[in-house]
Amino acid sequence: MQIVAVGLSHATAPVARRERLTFVEHDLPAALSRLAASVEESFLLSTCNRTEVYAFAGHADSGGRHLLRFLAEAGGLAEPELAELTYVRAHDAAVRHLFRVAAGLDSMVLGEDQIVAQLKRALDVARGAGTLGPVLGRLGSAALAAGKRVRSATALGRSRVSVVSVAVRAAAEELGPLAGRPVLVVGAGRTATVAIRQLAGAGARVTVTGRDAERTALLAGSSGAVAAPWAALPSLLHTPDLVLSCTAAPGIVLHAEMLSAALARRGGRGLMCLDLAVPRDVDPAAAALPNLTLRDMDALITVAAANRALRAGEIPDAEAIVDERVERFMEWWRSRQVVPAIVALRSLAESIRDDEIARALARMPELGERERLIVRGLASRVVNKLLHHPVTILRTDPEGANMAQIVQYLFGLVPDAAACPIAAAHPVPAPAGLIPESS
Repeated sequence: MQIVAVGLSHATAPVARRERLTFVEHDLPAALSRLAASVEESFLLSTCNRTEVYAFAGHADSGGRHLLRFLAEAGGLAEPELAELTYVRAHDAAVRHLFRVAAGLDSMVLGEDQIVAQLKRALDVARGAGTLGPVLGRLGSAALAAGKRVRSATALGRSRVSVVSVAVRAAAEELGPLAGRPVLVVGAGRTATVAIRQLAGAGARVTVTGRDAERTALLAGSSGAVAAPWAALPSLLHTPDLVLSCTAAPGIVLHAEMLSAALARRGGRGLMCLDLAVPRDVDPAAAALPNLTLRDMDALITVAAANRALRAGEIPDAEAIVDERVERFMEWWRSRQVVPAIVALRSLAESIRDDEIARALARMPELGERERLIVRGLASRVVNKLLHHPVTILRTDPEGANMAQIVQYLFGLVPDAAACPIAAAHPVPAPAGLIPESS
């Protein structure tokens, strides 16, 4: 069994492809249910900048192909097309990748902290769907702990940074100071909450609108923003200098026609739109409208690169923490694989020892109790000395898990080669001329 991860991110795919593979939270249980038919455990991590599926599968290659097929079907893409945009990680590489994601080392914005909450939600949804078993549950907890350690032990955690904070900073660089400027936030979810906090901190006058009127009112009341009805969205575009859109809608919310009509009412004043949604909220065709500046997630990559350069000095220390936490997880994994083999091997050896001692002593009834104890001690020492070195290697060698499979097969601790992938992949032919036992 292997831990396998298949995904795509801002580093491998443009937003036009990422939005095809975005899973909204209420769709995750059904998606995980489909996966459960072919893998033992799974969870899905879907954010504005990445979609990744993690599974505990029978084999790395076949598991990777299955997960790729699952994503292709979910996004309506051909598998060869998707394969060019995705990465496949198996076992320790999958573990390392998730730990780096949790630490913010693989994020568009180096060290961003929103990914922690997003990973927690992904794990909670999988747990609720019944697809988060002991292996991936342990993996997820270890990844969150690694991310927490990176942020507490390096400067990556000394200032809260996110895609939203970088986007707001980029808007201020283009528009000038946001203090006193009218800003419209479209959406009332988690990203909108972070955005309003950032904008209010910059002194902007924020209006927020969302489909859920009650949620919008609560968000406005808790943040000092002004709530506006969703139906008024077209007219709300007449006044702000900046529109920040971050809904969870499955398609376009701000159409080019709507924005064009709003621009006609603005008397030539320019409008900047920050589209932080994936799938995108703002019609890409709106970028061609005069007096409108459109920035989507891909447009923030350059800005994020500058942030990465400023914080790059923390990367070596953060990577060292990740390395240590990966090794700690892999030690647990090896013990999980190795201990049953060691227990079974020792049980077999002790069973043979006891049978042979009983057989030998039955043939020597004249022996006294002292001599019988010597015979038993001799047999036990032989077993212990024979097992000491192989058991030590199984416990300590990085390849211990693979060796454990071979040991189980060689000593008949698994029923046949099919239960041991390594033995099945490398069958040992019988020596030439060997006479079958039946003859």
